[in-house]
Parts: sequence; C-alpha cells; structure tokens
Amino acid sequence: MKKIVYGFTLLFCCFITTSCHKNFLDKAPGVDLTEDNAFLNKANLETFITTIYRYGVHSNFRYRVQGEAVSSPDRNYIPFSGVNTTDCIHPSSSISDEGDASEAAFVNNNRWNEGTVLPATIVNVEDFRYYIRWIALRQINLVLKRINEVPDADEAYKKQVIAEVKSLRALNYLEMLKRYGGVPIVDKVFEPGEKAIVPRSSFSDCVKFVVKDIDESVPNLPAAYSASQTGRVTALVALAIKAEVLLYAASPQYNTATPVLPMANAADNALICYGNFDQNRWQLAADAAKEALDYALANGYGLIDEPANRNPKELDNGTVGPLGNYRVSWETTNNKELIFMYQGGGNSAGAITNIGNAPLTFWNASCFGSFWSGISVPLNFLKKYEKLDGTPQTWDAAGGTDLLAKYAELDPRFKQSMIYTNGYYTARDPIAQIYSGGKDYVNCKGGLWLRKYIPRNATSGNFVMNDVLFRVNELYLNYAEALNEAAGPVQAAYDAVNAIRTRSGMPDLPQGLTKEQFRQRVRNEIAIEMLNDDHRFWDIKRWLIAEEEGVMKGNMDGLQITRTGTAPNYKYSWKPYTFETRTFNKNMYLHPFPLTEVLKGNLVQNPGW
Repeated sequence: MKKIVYGFTLLFCCFITTSCHKNFLDKAPGVDLTEDNAFLNKANLETFITTIYRYGVHSNFRYRVQGEAVSSPDRNYIPFSGVNTTDCIHPSSSISDEGDASEAAFVNNNRWNEGTVLPATIVNVEDFRYYIRWIALRQINLVLKRINEVPDADEAYKKQVIAEVKSLRALNYLEMLKRYGGVPIVDKVFEPGEKAIVPRSSFSDCVKFVVKDIDESVPNLPAAYSASQTGRVTALVALAIKAEVLLYAASPQYNTATPVLPMANAADNALICYGNFDQNRWQLAADAAKEALDYALANGYGLIDEPANRNPKELDNGTVGPLGNYRVSWETTNNKELIFMYQGGGNSAGAITNIGNAPLTFWNASCFGSFWSGISVPLNFLKKYEKLDGTPQTWDAAGGTDLLAKYAELDPRFKQSMIYTNGYYTARDPIAQIYSGGKDYVNCKGGLWLRKYIPRNATSGNFVMNDVLFRVNELYLNYAEALNEAAGPVQAAYDAVNAIRTRSGMPDLPQGLTKEQFRQRVRNEIAIEMLNDDHRFWDIKRWLIAEEEGVMKGNMDGLQITRTGTAPNYKYSWKPYTFETRTFNKNMYLHPFPLTEVLKGNLVQNPGW
C-alpha cells in the first residue's frame, strides 16, 4: 500500500520542473493568465491546488521554495544572506543539544546558539518561510471563497478540496503557533486596494481555529489516494496535525497562568499562553493522539518492526550491515510508517546535493570537496543513548580507551543514526576516519557526524532523502507523553512507549515509575526516536527546559578521539572536552516577528524583543 511519500505524482511533477517555477497566477508573456482562470474548470483548479501544496507544505530541512525568489508583501525581496532559493539552509538540529554546525560562520542557525537572534533577521535564522506561509494562506482562502464557481466540479470533489486546503491552513497555523504564539487569523481574501489590518488573535483562539479546520476536514478526506494522487492530504494527515497542536497546547510553555516572560501589557499575555493551567488539556491531547493512532493502524499504517531486524549487528569496520527497523523507517520510501512528506526537494538521484545535515557535505576539501556545513553530535546528546539493558551509559570525565566498546553497548538506534569512528561511511569511502588526524574528524567537534536521513548509497551529490513531517512513531510518543501527564503512568502509556522501544531491540520501561520518572523517560525516548525530525528544538521550548545546563545554554561537550596501535588492531581512546558555550535568553522561547512587519503597526511584538 503506497503511503504519503514521493507522490502527488501527476500534479507535483509540475512544480519541480523549470517551466513551473513561477507562481501559477504569474502571467507568462503574451498569456492572459488571471486569478479567474484558476476557477474556469476542474483541471485549472487542480493546477492551482498544486501551487498551494508547493507554498503550503514546509520542509524539515528548511527548503524555501525551489527555484523562486519569494518576495514580501511590500515587494521587497526577503534578504537571503547570499544563498539562493533552491538551497536547503539547515535543519534545526544544530540549534539544540542534538547537534553543532561545523561551519559556525556560515550557518545562520548558529545565531541561536550565540543568543544573537534579532527581529530584523529572523527570516534568515530559522523561519525562512514566514512570507511564504502568507502566500499559501491567501491561496487557500481564495479556493474556499471561489470553489463553487468551478462548473465541472461535483460536490464530493469540492468537499475533498475544501478539506485538503483547510488541513493545509491548519498545518501552517500550527507552524506559526510553535514559533510566535497567537498570530492574526486570516480567513478571508483581501481585495486589491483593501487595507489588511488584522491584529494577533489569542493563543487559545488560534488553537481552536486549527482544531475547527481539522474537525471539519476529516470526514471529507480519504484514507488513501490512487497512486497518481499519492501525496495529497489524507484524513490521517489531518488527525496528526490535530494531535500535534493539542500536544503543544497542553505543554508547560502554553498551558500556564504565567508565561515564561510576560508581555509589557498584561492583557497581551493571552497572545502567548492560555492564562491558566488546565489538566484536561493533556487528556484532550492524549485523546487526539489515540484517535490518530487508531485510524493509522486501521488503515494499513504502523511501525516498521521485523523481529529479526531489531538489533542489527554492525561490524564497525566499514562494512555495510543489516538495515535495522529504525533505519528502514526513515530511509526507505513508501514504507507504512510515513504519513506525510515534504515533496519540494529532488525526486531523482542527483537532485539533492547539499542538505545541511549531511556528513558528506562538511567543509573539508579532502572529503569530496564540498562546501556546506555538516552537523556533529555533542556528547550532551550522546549521553541520552541508553545501554542495551536500558541503563545509562557511563562517560567518565577522565575519558577512556574503549570508545568502540562504549558504542557497541548502546541502543541500536545509535549506530543507525550516526557516522561514528570506524563505522561505515560511504561506498566510496567505507571507513569513517573520525579521530585526531583522520580526514573525517575535520570540524567534527562533537566526535560524531549525524547521519539520519542520509541513505547508505549516498555519495556526494547523488542522493534523495525522505523529508518527513509526520510518522506513526510520533503518534505513539505523543500518546504516551500526554496520557502520563493526564492520568499518570498507566499501562496504556507504558504500552505506547514500549512499542517504540521493542522495535529497536530495547527493553520495556521498568514498571512502578512515578509520573515524574515516566515523564523523564518518555522525554528521553522522544529525543532519541525523533532525532533530526525537527522536534527537539520545539520540544525543548514547550517543556521549558532550554535554560538547563547543556541543553540550549551552557557548555557543549564533544569527544577528543585518538587512534593508537597498528592495523588491524587499532585502539581508540576518548576524552570529553568543551568546544562551545551557548547562550539562551528567555525571550528566545518565542520567535520575534520580523521587524518590518511590526513596524507596520498591526502586530504586538513578543516579549523581550
């Protein structure tokens, strides 16, 4: 059964070709292409819907829009800091303890680590799609306003399209809620010359707006599409959006009487939190996650879990070992765990070259001569990987001589997610030389390269990777977290998180945990399972732990690795060291609105900016 992966095949091919790089409503020379044309017939509407997907679906790897410079509403081009619009800038992994960008001066994400984010530069230091979202929202509202004008569209089709675009609207509001709190709710089309003055809505109203769009959409969305239409929003996609927005709404950052940093005007605190704590919000989040999970399992989705592949035996000598369930879940296309994907990147070998997190693309001329920044993984995050028996691994401050033995004791997901000393690198260069003097150690401050989403057959410039927005594993973890917060560590919460651990060869969580102990274990599980899925940066903030030492603030440690002895009996010693001290200020729990937008007088800026 095909899932939401590299499809939307017939429609999507339009906007990965040169001829379709322009907005559907831009006029080609000599062609009278107007807004009205989009609603002349069903075929034109389908083409316009393709454009909405293009602008309305984001990438976890921070693509903007392939091949097109997108301008802000005042027609001034967004300042792109010298990189063009086909670039993938960088995933959020390097903003948290998940990773460190090897080229700090090059990668704008590092401004977060330095505490130097500014309202004038926010569209270049994480929210590259700020203006693109508003283009998508106008297109969506236009369809909602005019779809009944399409003469050859039957009622069932119109209901489906309305449900699709409302779900995409919900997705875009979810993305803005995560960054800004309450934002303007725009559910109409402003006519040319009409002044658009829409103030921010409360956080609560924005959550209600998202949930309403989803609840109205789910009954009119299919469980799956034909092969040629794969990639469109399904009912499961919509349910996953609802589960995530309610999880955020229940979390400490928003489900509180007192925001972490209050607004200058106390009445404006409603823009960034509920203004009260309500335990029932966690139950609503648990119910939404369970609804989505039940729907997924009833419709052919599920975890990748072949018992024989739970703990693949890596040989640690540059030899390719078995894939392992976890790697299959993120590397292979069209697998049953994938719910929804970004599809604006390359669709064939050679189409994605520089992806920001690739160990193949760090600044090291000896490593294929590429020129983008890779992500190394700090010891801060490495410590989250448990031993195979479920107990913590020990990383002595004095170091040791047993690095490969340490790695061999870890959760199987470790080796399926990293390029590590003496492990497999690429077919072109099999053994990872991550040690002092080794070519793959250049700028590898953490001592590991983050590999997840880089397929095994990757070489410089010829691979395609999944860009996952929603997966089934997330639903299990959402449910476990929310249910524990709502009712404590009941058996259903254990079952959900243990399903994730079992498929990767890890033992069940011990029974008898307190609510707080279960909370810490499930948060650790989320960190490991959702590595490089654009979750950690947001989870840290919604849990209000960014200021804890070594998370987004304080020392980031790595491993100094030394090779001794002679082949084939090399030994690898290790010693922790601090490579960076990061800054996190309380105002960074929320993004600032772009300065140019605040200066227009419509938006109340977030606190501390």
